[in-house]
Parts: sequence; C-alpha cells; structure tokens
Amino acid sequence: MSVVFETFGGLPWTPMYVDSFDKNKCLGCGRCVKLCMQKVLGVETYEDDEGTERQIAKIDNKDHCIGCQSCGSICVRRCYTFKSKN
Repeated sequence: MSVVFETFGGLPWTPMYVDSFDKNKCLGCGRCVKLCMQKVLGVETYEDDEGTERQIAKIDNKDHCIGCQSCGSICVRRCYTFKSKN
C-alpha cells in the first residue's frame, strides 16, 4: 500500500521517492544538487575517457528523500527514476 497525503487544497498526493540515477545521462550541470533541500544528492568527480576531470550528480542520502521529485523535474536529461513507498 502506498503512502498517500493531501495537498493544501485537499487533493490526494502520493510521494514518489528517488529510486535510481543514470550516471551515463548526467551532464553535470548540478541543478538537481542545488535544488534538493533535503541534501539527498551530492557530486561525484571522475576522469572521462579523454582524461578530463568531470563532475556528475549522485544519490548520497536516499533515506532523507521526501518524495517531492524536484530533482527529476529540473533534470533535462531525465536521469532519475522514482517509486512510491510500498
């Protein structure tokens, strides 16, 4: 059974929590990391095939996610997948 809450207007709302992140799609813009008020996301640094240091987002504190889906809403590459809490 999914957790269901209400919006301010009394409409049903089911939080969809961050489930996974596709590193191969990430551009490293950092918008999602800056937007997350719960500090669920962080930054990972790696060296690409050409030897250039790059940064991409990563899920650091999954347990802190409140299910707002802001990270997925701002991500232009749709790197995030979400699921309800069953």
